Order: sequence, then structure tokens, then C-alpha cells
Amino acid sequence: MSLDVYQRLLALSQARAVPAASRAHRHLSPRPWLLTGYHLAGEPSAPVAIRYGSFRDSPKLLTVAEPRDRALRFAALGGLARDLATYLSRYTVTEPVVRATGNGRELDVDQCCVDAPQIVVPNEATAHWVGLLGQYLRTLDDPVLAAAGAHLGWIASRRHLPGSSVLLTATDLLTTHWRTGQLPTEDGHLGRLLAWIEPPAGSDAWQAARDAEAMPPAGPASDPSWDQVVLRPALERAKEQGDVRRLKLAAAEVLGGAWRDTWAAVDLVRMLPPGEHVAKRWESDRWSWTRHRERVLAGTVSFSARLSDVPAYRFLHELETRTAALERQMALDDPLVMARYLATGEAVAGVVIKRDPEHTVVNSGGRSVLRPLLWVRTPAAFDRPAGTELWWGKVGMVVRAATDDTVELMVTSGAVTRPKLGLLPDADAEIVLAPFGPLQYFPDNLPDELPWPTRSSRPAPAPEQDDDLDTDLDSAAPAATAPGRVPEPRAVPAEDVAAPATAAPDEPRGLW
Repeated sequence: MSLDVYQRLLALSQARAVPAASRAHRHLSPRPWLLTGYHLAGEPSAPVAIRYGSFRDSPKLLTVAEPRDRALRFAALGGLARDLATYLSRYTVTEPVVRATGNGRELDVDQCCVDAPQIVVPNEATAHWVGLLGQYLRTLDDPVLAAAGAHLGWIASRRHLPGSSVLLTATDLLTTHWRTGQLPTEDGHLGRLLAWIEPPAGSDAWQAARDAEAMPPAGPASDPSWDQVVLRPALERAKEQGDVRRLKLAAAEVLGGAWRDTWAAVDLVRMLPPGEHVAKRWESDRWSWTRHRERVLAGTVSFSARLSDVPAYRFLHELETRTAALERQMALDDPLVMARYLATGEAVAGVVIKRDPEHTVVNSGGRSVLRPLLWVRTPAAFDRPAGTELWWGKVGMVVRAATDDTVELMVTSGAVTRPKLGLLPDADAEIVLAPFGPLQYFPDNLPDELPWPTRSSRPAPAPEQDDDLDTDLDSAAPAATAPGRVPEPRAVPAEDVAAPATAAPDEPRGLW
């Protein structure tokens, strides 16, 4: 049984969610911009009401009396665009940062924004809607609306990158850090999720979840009954009599719950201490925001609905690299996350009962080299075969033998010279050996022929991407080649080379 299943069963028996993490694994801005809203059924580009702002007690409410009227719609969205521009203007201050360039042996000074914006929405559907609004607005002739569309497009693109915190959903925040006793699909309902984590006094999670499900959804699609009973009469009154008071009252009431629940989710995660690698991942978001601002100011920002050939290959490579890095960092930062790997036998915990720091072996060149030995007493049998690689911080080891309660390991890196023997754990020390070594920087060298999923049916240009391989593309590409064939190599500026900025210089030593 996996630890996730056990935690869900435990939550089910206790009628209350149980912690799945002891650290906050997402960056939380001190002043995020929250957004909740509804649109007409089946028409994402026709917003009915949007509640937004960075102040909990004084949000702004935008309503459209006739969402199908383009003039009224643009006037309302213009107010949203101007307020968004005001919020983003707080993140224009830059600072000089020393970065490695070229082959990594040279240093250069570059300007990076000291902070980046952050938008928090109730659920995945609203996050998807933010991207749709960006696509809609950036096609308009109004420069204010077009600029807002460009910014929303960049913000939406960041949510596809594991570890990014530019666009957060309240449901993802909570499911990352807690396990409930309901189905994973039911965790997509923000009200039910909060009911499991913090049920009201005198009520269990089941009753609280049923009560939450009876409330209006968090958007952007609304409840059909509410549409018929409340929204339709309010829109008709606004259209026929010009009276929007009923619409504003209905919008404030129905969005008030989603607004409070989204702030409640942020508050719950903010109570946890941040993980060690969170700041490094946020630095990657700051660099991407800096590059995006530069493109917007230069008028060179553009978007592509579908990546093809080389950009698609590089983007998929980036997703794989970031996914592996995020899993590794969360486990190293958080003992509760590492417990999942202990439960599956990928990691092992125990007490060092014996050391042989003077053990040597003869290498392939006939030289005697230092390879210390450790014996670790474990509470359960470790069933991985000999040769399995494990790590303790930067000290790499391989399993030599394992019994029911003891694992014999040979150190192969990190502490194989006499000056570094002090890095070895002491006798009687409690340690956790994990399958996560130092972060590997996998080069995205192109193969001779691209995998078939990334090929296009016709020759297509391969636009450059920013340093974090977002889906906003900003320049022309070299001449097209035959489908599936890789274009000739070209010079790429050092700042455009993607390297996951997600590894801390030194992993923490000790139990975790």
C-alpha cells in the first residue's frame, strides 16, 4: 500500500484531512492578486462578474450587464486591465545578479527583477480561464487590453511548469499539503476540500463537505439553477431597466464564498515553514518575469497556439527535467514527503552501527583507492539488490549486501579522500539514505531525428524561447527543414540556455 492511499484511509477513518507535507512547497507572495469570476455558460469570453484584488477586505467587483455586448464587455475588461497594470507596476525594480555564461566558466552581470507577480485563483478551471482571457484580450486593438492579454498569457503559461508559483490554484495548494478521505476528483471542489481540512466546530468532514457542496461553485462556470433563478432575471432587469444593483448584489454574494475560501487556502499553507528549495524555484519565476517584461516593452512578445519540431522537443525536455527536480527537492526538504519513498522501499532509514573509513579497493588502473564502508541497522528489510545507488546529502553509496535488519554500503563519491572523511555520518547517527543525489543538469542536445510526437506534418519555423522555455515565443527561426529532421546548430545567447535553477548549492546534512 502506498503512503498516499494509507493517508486517505486514515483521513476517512478520522473524518478529517491529514497532513501530506510539513513544509510549504509553493512560494506565497506577501501580496498576491486573487481573482474569482463567472462567465456565461459556454462562453468563456463573456464574463458576467469578476472579483479581484490584492486586499482581502476591499476587493473590486466587475460586472457586465450584457456580456454579449462587445462595448460593455470591453469597458468592463478595460477596468480589469488597468488594475492589473497597476499591480504589475510594483514589480519593475531590478537588481544586478552575477550569472554564469557560455560554458559556465565565465561570469556576467545581468539585471533581474527583485520580485515577480503572483495570481491565486480558486481552482484549475479558473486558471484555464485566465489563459483564455489572455488569448482573447491580446487580439484586440486597444493597447491597454492587448497588454493585459500579453501579461495574462505569460502568467497562464507558467502554470504548466512544475514548481512555478506565478499562477497558483487554491485546490492544488491544499492537495499538495493535505490528504482527504474523498475521491481525488472531489478534491477539485474548493469548498469540500476546506471542509475536510478545517470542518466547522461541532461538525465532521462529511457533513461539512455536504454543506459546502450545496453552496454555489467557485467558478468560472456557474450552477444552472443559479443561472435560471438569479442570474437571468438580474441580467434582464439590467438590460431592460438599466438597473444593475440586483446583478451586483447577486455577483457579490455568489463570489463572496469563493473569495473567502481562496484566502483561507492561502492562509493555511502560509502557516507552514517554507521548503529550502522554494526560494530557488521562485528565482526562476523572477528571471522569466524579467524577460517577459523586456519583450513587452520592446514590442516583440508573441504567442503560438501550438509548438512544433524543435521548440516542442525542448519544451517537453524542460517539463521532464523540472518534474524530476521538483520531486527530488520536495523529498529532500520535507520528511513527510520523503516518507513516501521510505514506504515504497526506494529510500531507507536506520542507525549507523559500524564504520570502516579505511577500506580500500583496487580500481581498473590497478591503484588502491579509498572506499569507506558503512553498516546501517534498519527497522525493516531493505529489498533492493546489490549495486543500488543511495545518497546521504552529497555522499554517494552503493548497496553491497542486505539482511533482514542490516544494510552494508560502500561509499563511492563525496567522501572518498581522507580530507573529506569528516563528511561521513558518525556511528550511532540516525540517517536517511535516498535515491536523490546532486541535481543532474541534463543537456537538451538534439537527436539526429526528433521523436514522432514533436514532428509537424509540414515544415515549420522553430521560434526561440525565453530562458525558462515558456510557450510565449518571441523571434524568428532558422530556415525550415524536412519534417522530423533537426535544423543546423545555431548560436544561442547564454541567457537563453535553459538550465533548471532549482538545486541548492549544498544539501542539508543530518537526518533529513
